[in-house]
Amino acid sequence: MIATFDLEAARNGNVYRAARLSMLTQQMLRHIERTDASARKVEQVLATLAEANALMRHQS
Repeated sequence: MIATFDLEAARNGNVYRAARLSMLTQQMLRHIERTDASARKVEQVLATLAEANALMRHQS
């Protein structure tokens, strides 16, 4: 006799939930890392802009 695979039971099982939670956690961490990298770039550009504005004020 060949055992049948109960997909519904597998999707409701602890192993499936743990794996899914792990995947979602990793995905969320990647999104946070990308957002953090983007925020750093924006901060760098704003600092450059502030420096350029300060130089323009001193020249006038």
